Amino acid sequence: MRIGFHGTGTAVRHLRPDVAGPEHEVPPEPDTMDQDTAELACRRGAGIEVTLLWHRTSGELTVSVTDAASGGSFELPVAADEALTAFHHPYGYAAAQGVAY
Repeated sequence: MRIGFHGTGTAVRHLRPDVAGPEHEVPPEPDTMDQDTAELACRRGAGIEVTLLWHRTSGELTVSVTDAASGGSFELPVAADEALTAFHHPYGYAAAQGVAY
């Protein structure tokens, strides 16, 4: 499931591969996804993709950040009560936690 915010252009629509144009994302097939990891939210903008993930076995939450322009990426473990803050402000959250990115 992907969550976007109305009016911000961050919502991602899942389309069938046979009707999706190049401007639309086609989600991976379920059998290629990690069965232990669930995507709770994802947003994209300015070449940055931020994803909130729940790891079922461990119960851990992480925020994954990928910068398409630089090719850099990082993943942060986050507490449940800080998950949305980390999702919305991953660079600030990483800096506050002393994580180099």
